[in-house]
Amino acid sequence: MPATTPLQKAAFDAIDNLHFSQVVMSVIYADPAAEWYPRILGRINGLLQKTGITGKQAEITQHYLLAALEIYLSVDSNYFSNMAEQHKESDTGGTPYNRVMHEQFAEYARNFSIVVLSKLASENGVDSEFLVGATEELMNDKALALSTMPYLIRYRLTECCFALEYPDAPLGFYRELVNRKIISCKKYSFNFDKIVKESGAELSLLFIRAGLLFEFKMLQRSIAVMISLQQNSAITLPTLDSRMPHTERKNIADYYKRLVDIWLLEAQPNSSASFKCKDRLSATNAERLLKHMSRFYFHKRMFGGTQGSWLGTLGAFDIEVSRWEEPRLAIYYEMNDENTISKNTSSKFGAYGFSISARNLYLRHKVIRKDSYSKVRYYCGLLMNQPCMIPWYLNDNSYYDMALKFEEGE
Repeated sequence: MPATTPLQKAAFDAIDNLHFSQVVMSVIYADPAAEWYPRILGRINGLLQKTGITGKQAEITQHYLLAALEIYLSVDSNYFSNMAEQHKESDTGGTPYNRVMHEQFAEYARNFSIVVLSKLASENGVDSEFLVGATEELMNDKALALSTMPYLIRYRLTECCFALEYPDAPLGFYRELVNRKIISCKKYSFNFDKIVKESGAELSLLFIRAGLLFEFKMLQRSIAVMISLQQNSAITLPTLDSRMPHTERKNIADYYKRLVDIWLLEAQPNSSASFKCKDRLSATNAERLLKHMSRFYFHKRMFGGTQGSWLGTLGAFDIEVSRWEEPRLAIYYEMNDENTISKNTSSKFGAYGFSISARNLYLRHKVIRKDSYSKVRYYCGLLMNQPCMIPWYLNDNSYYDMALKFEEGE
């Protein structure tokens, strides 16, 4: 079996991340707090309509507004109060906690993050002054009252909104990569792909929004390094847990080696990557995105299995959602699977050009439901019980890491 290429690895890391967000949103949306998402999106869309921004540019602008809000909303007084309390409880007679200095640094880091985000946005046709002004207008909107938004909604706001707006994002993203022969899938047929007749040659809005999301996530990973270089002209290495797996330590080492190479060897060094999408996009742009991701985006997958099992993994979630919506409908019948949930899912995938049997979907669902969904529910439970936000620039993934290690019954 041929080795996985960096492009393939980046593609399936992306699909895993999109699918994780998709499953998370299905859990969060059952919570009353989820009403915040359509409120925010509705207010942003109203602002864009008033300004006359439409079509593809509206999608791009909406993304950057959500990203700016996520950065702003990640820093609040509860965080500093919680940090002061932690330092008080663990006080060993060392340097006392300086809340004023911490707040000043947090404001600097937030503003620096917004400046870098604005630069990326301007490359995609979003005026920097408009982005900052519109963000401030949303933050100060008394009717919207974003300052009262619960932690659950503030955390990963941008990707959760994307998952809500594009509920089939993982499958659609996968289809576009396969359709353009960037990655291969033997179960795909161009001739049976009904979506291709609607989408044309350019990358879809779904793909564009996904690309912008990964641009944002790559920026979040690198922002601490960028701030360190800005302040000290130095790269601060992270503190590694001695219990961390060798593969994970190697990934971190490789990432920082790349940063050193970039800053020493490249004429215009940048420790992140942009996804330029305001002009017409083709397969070349999709490949470039994945190449950037192979350099700057490292992801621990929530859903296990081989490349060949991914269709079944995505289909398993469709089956799970259908179970909630139609509890009386059978998932699968061995003798006659017509009008079963698995058969309906198989037909849906067929419209995307993918051929997968109802039986295979049924068997994959049994495995995924047992092994992975409990981890996602545990992750959402952690978010629902947090006392304060963690600033965006810290790129804290501890909840996700805890969920990966979670075993039901613990």
